[in-house]
Order: sequence, then structure tokens, then C-alpha cells
Amino acid sequence: MLIACSPLIGERMLGGADRGAIVLSGMAASALAANTVLSRYPRLFRPETIIWCSTVVLATALLLAAASQPTLLIPAVVMAGAAEGTQLTALFAVRHREAPEHLRGRIFTTGASLKITGFACGAAVAGPIATWSLPGALAAAAGVEILAALTFAAITVTTSHAGARAA
Repeated sequence: MLIACSPLIGERMLGGADRGAIVLSGMAASALAANTVLSRYPRLFRPETIIWCSTVVLATALLLAAASQPTLLIPAVVMAGAAEGTQLTALFAVRHREAPEHLRGRIFTTGASLKITGFACGAAVAGPIATWSLPGALAAAAGVEILAALTFAAITVTTSHAGARAA
């Protein structure tokens, strides 16, 4: 939703819809910088930890952007980019680790297809919500991220309890 809302963010907070590209560029630069730092310390965090933490950071970034304060937009963009970039890298690491070698190509292709589908669904929902309320769309996106983090936590707890009982 943040990407779909970037023209409106540009218009309302930066003075023109075309300035929404600044938001996207800032996110891309932040993603690159975050991945560069993490690549220097590849074993610092487990990929699952990065996925969970980046989801929470992304929710926070969306809430900052929803505040509609230009001074909060810079940290929101930096946080969102760093979260999205590291999340994607961590997701690839988990797929590579968990997928059997003979199925990796299919699993990565299916994952990419699901990501594109999710992106399209998010954009389809973001448009109507953003025309009604830009902060509402960003807050809704933050809510989805929080729901994802809670779901991940619930699955992790359930899985670890099941593993403990099996042992």
C-alpha cells in the first residue's frame, strides 16, 4: 500500500504527485544500505528473526507515514526501505535453506508469483482506501503488518511447543 500511496504522499507532503518518486527512491536506497550492512555480518541474525523484526519495523514505518507529518516521512521511508529490503533477502535465505534442491526453481517461481499477486491485491485495496483517506490506507497497511507479525509469532510458538512435545 505504501508504494501505491506514494503519489498521494508526494502530493500532500512533498508538494507534487511526481515527488512520490522521492519516496520510492528513498526506500530503494535504504533497502540497499540495510542489505549492505547485513551482508557484512551474515550470521548476526537468523533469517526468521529478520522476517519478524522487519514486519514490525514496517508496521511502525507505515504508522509514521500515516501521521501525515513531513518531518516523520523521512524516518518512515528509511525504516520501510530497510525493512522491505532485509525481509526479502531473509525470505530468500529461508527458501534456499528449506527447499529441496530439485524443487528450488519451482518454489522460487511460485513464491515470486504469490508476491506479485499479493502486491496487486494490496494495490487494488489501497487505491479506493487512499482516495477516501490516505492516513487510513497507511494505517490499514500497518494493521496488516501487525496481523502478519502476530500470526508469525503464534505459528512459531505452536511449532516450538509441538517440537518440544515430540522430543
